[in-house]
Amino acid sequence: MKLNDGIYCYQWTNMFENNCNSYILKKNETVILIDPGLKRYVPALLISVEQDGIKQDAVSLVINTHGHPDHLDGNAYFLERNVKVALSEEEGKFLQTTGKDFFRMFGLEQPSGQTDISLTEGPFKLNDIELEVLLTPGHSPGSICLYWPEQKALVSGDVVFSQSIGRTDFPGCSGEAMKQSIERLSALDVEYLLPGHNEIVQGKQEVKRNFEFIKRAFFSHL
Repeated sequence: MKLNDGIYCYQWTNMFENNCNSYILKKNETVILIDPGLKRYVPALLISVEQDGIKQDAVSLVINTHGHPDHLDGNAYFLERNVKVALSEEEGKFLQTTGKDFFRMFGLEQPSGQTDISLTEGPFKLNDIELEVLLTPGHSPGSICLYWPEQKALVSGDVVFSQSIGRTDFPGCSGEAMKQSIERLSALDVEYLLPGHNEIVQGKQEVKRNFEFIKRAFFSHL
């Protein structure tokens, strides 16, 4: 679904299978795919992308918000086609240790191949797209969120959803870190909140209300 001239949203709505929302950020010829999801669903995702007028081979880079299988397994599809992938440096370390167990839990193998770009906190530019990488641990040790100031868009991964937050009961999670991450994100100027699951949140006031609700409903339990 085309949200505006630079943001395309592919929401996962199947209640019987686990997968994540995927996003395309586009400016001129630069196309970034965020969180391709499970590999078996990538071909269907790319059909939807083509229906929005973006060719399948136009993806310049794949970025993962974190390394859980429902977000990262689809990297294998792109690594096989020599598309570069990016992940936070901290999450890359996690995947070499405890993170391996997540794939085994779901009967999956980690995608083979090296991460091409290890992201760190701060500005990240790919041609015409300039993003801010925010290290936001809590759901996983190296979770990142991506803020696109030009669009006032926040890709929040599994940190913040519409009226909910990511789980903090997996290995490597931290409730206290999650609170700190959410506090950071709530201070941003956001018109589009693009979460890893569930519905997107549009409009500055709606985003603000969503953060306020999350703090009231969840902070005392973290």
